[in-house]
Amino acid sequence: MSRTTVLHWGRALLGAACGIALGITLFQRWHDVAVAEAWLNARLVAAIGLADSTSVGAAVTFPLDQRWVGFLVSTGCSVAMLLIPPFVLASLLVGFRRLTLPRAAIAVSLAVALLVTVNQVRLAAVVAAMQLWGFELGYQRSHVLIGSAISTVGLIAVAIVFLLLVGSGRRPGRLSSAR
Repeated sequence: MSRTTVLHWGRALLGAACGIALGITLFQRWHDVAVAEAWLNARLVAAIGLADSTSVGAAVTFPLDQRWVGFLVSTGCSVAMLLIPPFVLASLLVGFRRLTLPRAAIAVSLAVALLVTVNQVRLAAVVAAMQLWGFELGYQRSHVLIGSAISTVGLIAVAIVFLLLVGSGRRPGRLSSAR
């Protein structure tokens, strides 16, 4: 094997290792992400006037019909697991020199911002539905139907934006080897 080939595969393995390490960290620390999401959602819900909400750990609580109710941002409701693919894919593409580090950072940052935004809208929709239809019916409608629609449309949009960002532009190192 030539020195260039060894360096190429070494970079690729380093990129893969970084992506996998970030993915493992997000997987292990998902509850910390959920706590941050609950805090953010409680502030959002209060700021837009849906409810006088607060967060306790990974739960968002608010008054409804003269009692405090809420929901827990669980593993399935948290954005933490959805953040793993952009980090891993971008790290691999940087490692294989198919993507520059600045472009990868922009793509991942935008994907994270959009994923968090979509999830915050979904969680706010849960609160709005509970305010509109009551605790049980509002939660059922918003969590299953409305929340799934918001998540599906949002995930498709984020995937398209991410793929357009990582797929466009020239590849680093390709220009000089083409001459």
